Amino acid sequence: MATPPGERLAQLSRTATIRAAALTRWVGHDDLGTEGLAAVLYGAGGSAVGDHMDAQWPNLLLRRAERGVRNQLADYSRGATQGWMSWTRADADVTELVHKVYVSPAVSSLPAALPTTLLGAVRLGVPAWKVGADLAGIHRADKAVLYLATAAEADAAAGELAEALASEVPQGVPFTGQVGATGIVSRGLDHNGTSWRAALCHRLAEALWSAREQSGAHASAHRVAEEALGVLASDGFDVTTWHPVPVGATRR
Repeated sequence: MATPPGERLAQLSRTATIRAAALTRWVGHDDLGTEGLAAVLYGAGGSAVGDHMDAQWPNLLLRRAERGVRNQLADYSRGATQGWMSWTRADADVTELVHKVYVSPAVSSLPAALPTTLLGAVRLGVPAWKVGADLAGIHRADKAVLYLATAAEADAAAGELAEALASEVPQGVPFTGQVGATGIVSRGLDHNGTSWRAALCHRLAEALWSAREQSGAHASAHRVAEEALGVLASDGFDVTTWHPVPVGATRR
C-alpha cells in the first residue's frame, strides 16, 4: 500500500525502528551495545555506494551548483572538512544556528536538486549550510543540512524548499519532521552541540535493548519496537511525526 502524502518519513522511521528491534534478537548487547545500535538507527535511510561511481562526481556536482549562485556568495566563506563542504555567512554566529533543515534528494536527483537547494539557501538568506562532498556523503540520508537561528526561520525555509523540490525524487532522513508531501525536506534541531536526531537515536537504542530484555529473545521485532516507541512517547518525544520537541519538553 502506498504511503499517504506527508507520512513518508514517519514510515521510514518506524521501519528503521523495527529493523533495529530485529537486530537485538540476533546480536547480543555485549557485541553491539547501545552506541552501536544508536549508530545503526542514526545511519538509517542511507544508500549503498555503487562500484561504478566516479569518486570525483560529488565535487563536480557541488562546483556546478555553486557556479549558479557564485555572485551571491561574496559574503560567505567556503570550508571543507572530511566528507563535507560548507558555506557560512561572515556575520553568522554559528553557536546560535541550532535549527536545522535537512534536504535529502535521491542520488539520481542531485544534479537538479543541488542547484535548486543552493539557490534557495542564498535567496532565503540562510546563514550556513553544508553538503556531503564525497561518495559516502551524497549517499547519506542527511546529505544536505541548512542551519538557521530560529524555528520560524527554519520552518519558512523548509516550506519554500519543499515546494521548490517537490518534483525531485526524495531519499529522506528518518527520525526528522517531514515538511511537505514527499519527505525530501525535513526539520531537525541541535542542542548543546548535539544533534537532536542523534540524542533521539541513542534514547531509542536504550529503549530497544530494554524492551528486548523484558520481552525475551523470541518476542517479535514489532512488539519490541512498539514497546520502545511507547517509552520514548512517555519521555515526551514525538514518535508520530518525529518533529523535534522544544528543549526542556522531554521528561527525561
